[in-house]
Amino acid sequence: MDDNEADHLLLQDALDELDLSTRCRHFLDADEFLAALNRGEVAPDAVITDLNMPGRDGFALIRALHACPAWRHLPVLVFTTSPAEQDREQAAALGVEGYFVKPNSYRALVEELSVMIGLLQHRAIGGPTSGPQPSGQ
Repeated sequence: MDDNEADHLLLQDALDELDLSTRCRHFLDADEFLAALNRGEVAPDAVITDLNMPGRDGFALIRALHACPAWRHLPVLVFTTSPAEQDREQAAALGVEGYFVKPNSYRALVEELSVMIGLLQHRAIGGPTSGPQPSGQ
């Protein structure tokens, strides 16, 4: 979930480069995503969201997901431009699986995505998570 379409395209290119059998569906805002969930149009294995979006921000999205019994199991990763400790702490308090700051190069983006996917795969096989993982930014 990110309101920046250019970020969606970069993210998809990086995922393609990692050659994963991962299908992604991009949404420009949280309300569009929640509506698609309600209609049963999507059944994600995980959610990657930005924090700073117009309308419902990433924190509000996470709270909405956790408020619904059908969705509270979804692992959520934050992928944002904010390195603020306050944002990291709030994300941790909301129970996100990881917190990543958007890197400033494509190569670093591919590396961050590889870490994110590894974290999700580890969780999927029942491994413990240690809460939000700080990115190198």
